[in-house]
Amino acid sequence: MRLCIVYETRRGSTERVAREMAHAAGDEADVALFRASQGPDIGNFDLVIVGSPIYYERPLGGVIEFIRSNNGLKGKSVALFILCIADKFGRFGKAYSERRYMRLIEEHIRGGIIARKVFNGWIMKEDPETLEEARRWVKRVLKTYRDGGIIEGVEH
Repeated sequence: MRLCIVYETRRGSTERVAREMAHAAGDEADVALFRASQGPDIGNFDLVIVGSPIYYERPLGGVIEFIRSNNGLKGKSVALFILCIADKFGRFGKAYSERRYMRLIEEHIRGGIIARKVFNGWIMKEDPETLEEARRWVKRVLKTYRDGGIIEGVEH
């Protein structure tokens, strides 16, 4: 299986999460890791994971541009993740991030979305729980892809 993880980052947290995913998936897949701004060619990949932090209520524009420039990832199996701190505002913040922020990426996707995940972001100090969660999640995504399934809803 060939896996491509595409992300954009401003302060490094999304890159850190993406790298953890790539490392965790390396035993089960041939993994490539790219920033969206690199404009990677995803033609030979079976599964594409796309991630963005949320800044000023929006995913980074480079992620949206990557999706658009690749025909909405049509014909690809896709998993999406975002990093945001809305969860710090309790269950309403979490529900808002799931509904609002994820939708801003999903609306551009023409491929088959098999998984979604909202991760807790951080500003100053790296969150080891988020990194562990990312490792577990990518393994679950790979299993879901191999099994031909979908992880229902937004994962927590």
